[in-house]
Amino acid sequence: MSQMNSSLLVGMAGIGILCSIIAIYYITRIKSSFAALPRLERPWLLLELGVASLFVAALTIPIEEFLIQISLVHFVQSASVVSAAFFILTAMVTMKQAWTIKETD
Repeated sequence: MSQMNSSLLVGMAGIGILCSIIAIYYITRIKSSFAALPRLERPWLLLELGVASLFVAALTIPIEEFLIQISLVHFVQSASVVSAAFFILTAMVTMKQAWTIKETD
């Protein structure tokens, strides 16, 4: 891999890590405001897990430059992205269900 591609990937990973940290911070603050209502707290927890999975995937980009065992890093990266998609989509579905709860429920 050329030096420019390597620097670009590490820069993008840094931006991804920073954005993930900011997102986890705000999701945690929002989630804590729904702590008394378990049905409304669960979607935020799933969303937080999805962003944390994206954080792990972004961490594997710079690690890939220094490791010899690249196939393991690619597996962790792929598994993190797939789990992030699962958690984020599940969070969206549970948010939709939570926001449509009737007062009688």
